[in-house]
Order: sequence, then C-alpha cells, then structure tokens
Amino acid sequence: MSFEAFAAEWLPNYAAAKGLKRSTRESYDTIIGRHLVPAFGRLRLEKIDARKVEEYVTGKRAAGFAPRSVNRQLNVLHAVFVAAIRQNLATRNPVGLVDRPPEPRRRWTILAPVEIVAVERALAELIDAAGDGRAWVEQSRVVFLTVLGAGLRRGEVLGLRWGSVNLADPQGASLRVCETLTRGALDTPKSEAGERTIALGPRLAEELWQHRRRSAFSGDDERVFCHPHKGTPLDHKRYATTLRLALARAGVDRPMRPFHDGRHTSITNSAAAGISPAALMARAGHADFATTQLYIDLSGERFRAEANLLEERLWGESGTKTRYQVPDSLPAVIVEDGI
Repeated sequence: MSFEAFAAEWLPNYAAAKGLKRSTRESYDTIIGRHLVPAFGRLRLEKIDARKVEEYVTGKRAAGFAPRSVNRQLNVLHAVFVAAIRQNLATRNPVGLVDRPPEPRRRWTILAPVEIVAVERALAELIDAAGDGRAWVEQSRVVFLTVLGAGLRRGEVLGLRWGSVNLADPQGASLRVCETLTRGALDTPKSEAGERTIALGPRLAEELWQHRRRSAFSGDDERVFCHPHKGTPLDHKRYATTLRLALARAGVDRPMRPFHDGRHTSITNSAAAGISPAALMARAGHADFATTQLYIDLSGERFRAEANLLEERLWGESGTKTRYQVPDSLPAVIVEDGI
C-alpha cells in the first residue's frame, strides 16, 4: 500500500480512537497533506527507509522550517508507521532510526510586577490618546489584566461568554472556562482539566464589571471580548499590536507573545507568590503536574523579594557574614552520647 492511501485511512480512525480535538485533527491533516504526502505519497510503505526520512529532514531544514515544526511532522510520520507495523504493512519504523533536529530551549518573557504596572499605565495613556479607537484600547487593557489575573489561554479568552462570568456571587467572583475559540471555530477546552472554575480577585472582578457596563454586547450569550461595534470574536492580532505599543511605551524591549507569555507571566508570578502547586495546577488547567512544574521553574527569572524573605526566615535581620563575625553568636556544638 502507498503511504498516501494508508495515511488517508489512518487519520480518521486514529482521530476517533484517540478522541482528538478538532483543532488537533486539522493540524494532523495539514501535516499529512502539505508535507508528508508530497514527500512520501507515491512510495509503498516498506520502501520508506531511514535514508529517505533523513533526506526529508534535510530538505525541510534547508527550506527554512524550524526544528520544532520538523519534529511535529516526524511525530505524525512516526504514528502512521506504528499503525502500519500493527497491520503488517511495514516491518520497521524508520523515524526511530533518524536523528531529529535539536530544538533550542524555549524562552519566555515573564513580566515582573513592576513591569506589569508600567504596561498597564502605558495602556491607560494609549486610551487617552486613542480618539475614535478608544473602545478597542479600553478592551485591550481589560484583556491584558484578565490574561495576567486568571492565566487564560488565547482560545479561552476568545471563547469566554458573559454567562460564564459570575461577578455577583457572595462567595466571591469567578469565571468558568468551558468553551474555547480555536482557528475560528468553537471547541472544548484543551483537556478535561482545562474545563475549570477560576476564582477572581476583587480588582479583576471590578475591571470586568466596568467592562461589561461599557460593552454594547453584555448578554449572557455574548462574548466578553469582541469587536466593540459588531460583537464578533476579538481580533487577537489587533490586541497584539496594541500590547506591543504599550510594551514599548513601558520600556519593555523583550519580545513577548501576547497570550502565551501573558499566561506564563500569570502562572510564574502565582508560584512566586506562594500559591500551592496543587492549586496552581488546577487554576492553570494542566492535565499533569509535569507541565505545572515547567512553570514553577520560573524560566531562569529571579525574584529578589522571595530570596530576601527566605533569608529573613532563616537568619533574621542579620546576614550570615555579619552573624558569624560575632563570637557570641557562633552556633553551639551539641555533644550527645560521646559523639
């Protein structure tokens, strides 16, 4: 059987068996149709060996594809061959014999609290200078605060409706993540853990309340963040442009992905604030703790206040150097049982 014919049969069966989300299924379909079939489509499965896969990798890298993109393509090719071997249509998986291109370590831009304040101030200044575009910038400011205050993903921000935002609960305001907007279509959250309720602090709750009062689209079925005059989904590219202007005005010159790095900033600062790992995992909507641990790692960021708090707890007001210069403060030697 040719690779193209087998892949056409494999994808719908694999998607159904694994319960793939629509967006993931579309991503696999794109990889197969645009990349794998043009390279391997006419070849019989048993004729695709490690050398041909190596040539594929070399060609994609020469064409400018990033290592991460090439590795995602190889992941799909690997899964296809796993199924082919199971059906006795291939004897080995050539992907496992190929050295994959190394991916550079991912870097996140994590805003420190002082930078967050500066960006919010810059957004307020942009509102004053916006003129007819004031409604867009006002909304961008609330989007920024929501991403950082609730740690939402882009699809969760775009899919959020007012019916899922409870600002009048005596127990405290909250929002429910139960719908996302991905690739222009409605979908369920990224995983089962992604469907969650997030408690809102009083500051963010008040900002959302004022945003709802200003919005012409405040019904329960309408979107929290949308085109201010049409009610259609938020233009995330326009938000990104507005945020870049605010970052530049605030003096933040590091590249920042508006939603991904904003969410990372939220989760990382939550960890630094002392939120327990279990609560952090639930709030972020992670399916496993290993993902949460990546965020707790802080991506190399330094939080000076936390370091000072630790030293104050361990040694009090005096530092180690000063403490041990004073003879009377030297630690006592405890001798028990002749040791």
